[in-house]
Amino acid sequence: MPDPNLDPNADPKPNTDPNPDPDPKPGTKTDPSPDDDMIARLVAEKVAEELKVVKSKLDSAYQVRDEALKKAALLEQAEREAALKKLQEEGKHKEAYEMQLLEKDAAYNELVKKLSEMEKLNVELTRDSQVRDLLGATKFRNDKAANMAFHEITNQLIRNDKGEWIHRSGIGLNDFVKSYVSDDANSFLLEAKPSSGGGLETPRSTSGDSKTSLFGKPLAEVLKLAAEGKLPGR
Repeated sequence: MPDPNLDPNADPKPNTDPNPDPDPKPGTKTDPSPDDDMIARLVAEKVAEELKVVKSKLDSAYQVRDEALKKAALLEQAEREAALKKLQEEGKHKEAYEMQLLEKDAAYNELVKKLSEMEKLNVELTRDSQVRDLLGATKFRNDKAANMAFHEITNQLIRNDKGEWIHRSGIGLNDFVKSYVSDDANSFLLEAKPSSGGGLETPRSTSGDSKTSLFGKPLAEVLKLAAEGKLPGR
C-alpha cells in the first residue's frame, strides 16, 4: 500500500552514488591505466634481463665446448706423435711408416671433403643465381609466390655432361623457366594483368597446331615432348 505522506509529483530521490557510471560490460575496451603500463614495462624488462642471462650462459657453454674440442684435438695429436716416436725408437720403421700414411690419408680425405662441400655450395649458388636472373623480369603477386616458383624450378634441375643446369627432362634452363612462367597452371603466382575492358579474349592455338610456339604450350605438354624426344631443334 503506497505511503500517503509521499507526494506523487515530487522528484525522485537523487542518486548519491559517488561512482554513478555503471560497470563496463564484459568485453568492453577501456583505456589502460598507468598501473597496467608500468606492469607491462616491468614484465618486458624482466624478460629482456632473463634472455640476456640465458644468452650469456649459452655463449659461455659454447666457448667451453670449443676449448674442450681444441684441447682434445691437441691431446690426440700429441698421442699420435708419441706413438710414432716410440715405433721409430724401437726400430719398427714399417709400422711407423704405415702410421704416417694413415695420418696423411685422413688429412687428405678431410681436405677432399671440405673442397667437395665448397664446390657443392658454389655450384648451388651458381644455379640459384641463374634462376633468379631468368625470373627477374617476371612480376609475381608477392615474395611468397616468387619463392615458390624459385624452389619449384630449382628442385627440377640437374647438371648435364657439360656442367650446365638443365631440366631433368633435357630442356634447357632458359626454355624451362619460360615454359614454367607461361604455363596457365602457374598463373596464380603471377601479378594479375589489367583487364582490357573489351570482354574479348585472344583465341589460343590448340596443342595440335604444329606451328604453336614452344612457350605457348602448357608446361606438362612441353615436358612430355621432351621425354619423347620431339622438341624442335634449336
